[in-house]
Amino acid sequence: SQGSDGGGSLRGPAFCCGLVGMKAARGRVSFSPVGERLNGLAINGPLGRTVADTAALLDALSGYELGDPYWLPDPNPSFLAGLKTPPQPLRIGYATRLDPIGDADPVCRQAIYETVQQVEDLGHTAEEVTFPNLEDLIEPFVVVWECVLAEVGVPWIVLEKMNRWLYWRAWRINSGAYLRAVAKLQQVARQIVRFCHPYDVLILPVYMHPAIRVGEWKNLRSPQILENVINWVAPCPPFNASGQPALAIPRGFDANGVPVGVQLVGRSADEATLLALAAQLEQANPWSHQRPAFADQGDS
Repeated sequence: SQGSDGGGSLRGPAFCCGLVGMKAARGRVSFSPVGERLNGLAINGPLGRTVADTAALLDALSGYELGDPYWLPDPNPSFLAGLKTPPQPLRIGYATRLDPIGDADPVCRQAIYETVQQVEDLGHTAEEVTFPNLEDLIEPFVVVWECVLAEVGVPWIVLEKMNRWLYWRAWRINSGAYLRAVAKLQQVARQIVRFCHPYDVLILPVYMHPAIRVGEWKNLRSPQILENVINWVAPCPPFNASGQPALAIPRGFDANGVPVGVQLVGRSADEATLLALAAQLEQANPWSHQRPAFADQGDS
């Protein structure tokens, strides 16, 4: 399936549903015939059950369209063909904590530790890292999102409570504040790319805790919901800002049968290494057949 990711909207559903979700590198997939989305934060990509399916769809989606503001050269070999060759030993960093949010849920931390052990068994090297503090990213990211929400063309009266609140907040933001937010995101993006550059891949949480129950936050006030969302999805937006490719892969289930996973983040424009490593992990621990116990209840 194809989707877009402006803050985790491919990686998050993959995490919550036990799928593979790739936020491609900025410029890999065209937004033609429309302009760029969210000042370049939103990036299209594939969602699949296996790494091969995901790579094949990324091949189909990729490419330049006349008039694109930026683009990347076609991969050679293709992303799917590249899976036939295991990656050379990689230098991998990993983190289970993101400041100022804090530590990921124990289930998400355990998924990372198990993945780290597996990549080391595959011949790669891994070291724990301290990811840059996200304090300077959060406010400008929210500002850009609010302003885009106000311009989607949907009448405010039909918006849900949370989106309606963000809509009216956006109308209080002037053009200067918006441009400053965009500039700040670009500055933070440079810091993120600089931090990641020594590593072939970073292993991070996708979300900071497993999926919530439907309606779990429905009685909360909008400011609290926004804070909860920021804290939950924190590992995703940094790479919308930086434009780096990021891939969510399944890593089993928690004690309640809810899917969990990890996020693999690559260097700029290097989806191929992420997909090759993910294919190695999938071959060592296949996941496409795995289903939570409660999924079988509907078959009886």
